[in-house]
Amino acid sequence: MPVINRLGRRALYGLAQSRRFQALVQRNEVLERSAHRGAGRYLGGRTLEEALVSLVRLHGEGFDTGIDYFGEMRTDPADVDAATRQYVRLNRELGQLDAGVNVWVDLTNVGLDISDDLCRRQLARIVETLPTGSRLQVRAHDSSRIDRILSLVTELAGDGAPVMPTLQANLRASPDYAARLIEARLPVLLVKGAHLEPAAIAHRWGEETDVAFLGLAHQLHSGGVELAIGTHDPVIREALLAALPGIGVEMLLGVRTQDARDLLRRGQRVRLYLPFGDDWLRYWLRRLGEARGDWPRNQS
Repeated sequence: MPVINRLGRRALYGLAQSRRFQALVQRNEVLERSAHRGAGRYLGGRTLEEALVSLVRLHGEGFDTGIDYFGEMRTDPADVDAATRQYVRLNRELGQLDAGVNVWVDLTNVGLDISDDLCRRQLARIVETLPTGSRLQVRAHDSSRIDRILSLVTELAGDGAPVMPTLQANLRASPDYAARLIEARLPVLLVKGAHLEPAAIAHRWGEETDVAFLGLAHQLHSGGVELAIGTHDPVIREALLAALPGIGVEMLLGVRTQDARDLLRRGQRVRLYLPFGDDWLRYWLRRLGEARGDWPRNQS
């Protein structure tokens, strides 16, 4: 899609939030096929079967993996139930592999935008079928949902579920969130954060967020929690690997692939994020946005 490739980050992130644009692409076979070709490097496949083939290949190359079923902001209980059933099916298939694959979930895919109680029930179904040796990794979200997400995750952990939340460094409140996660003794994946937020809520992209990322990594590590860093920034990654022994590295499939292979050769374990499903367009637009050099400044 040549027009898409000329857009800046702000426009791409806007399109990623547009259900009208997504419907337009999905209705047009030529547009959909062209977009999917561009997105292919970042995807595990459209179907679970395709994703499992990709997963086995990556494990053969030495990578750890985390697999995710696309979907977010569902507000129809029937859709939420269908997504949960797909996760249950995924867990059962992973149980046959004996590979210790982590399972990613966006809580808005399983009912968060309807009610906490519904989301809690869906998560219980997913955790119940989670294979031995796997964790449930919970995706980050915008600031309006973060408190509810961390409360649900902490509750799950208190019931003995193997969960790993994601913390966004660009949020100004993240040091307080980190303290909550340290108190709960939860493992944490630290990322820079990709949602557009008001300046009062989030640091500007660039040096401000980078400094916050480094500070949070040290805070979490000194707090004694298991820490993984989810960044493709080689300067920050190398500084933290040198300063904080034992931290993990998580990367996205199709992004800085050579860096990931180089880390493996150095003996660093790397977990790749492997998403699959039909709802891939928004994810691809966000990946394109991250590749642009004009990351939008936070709104005032």
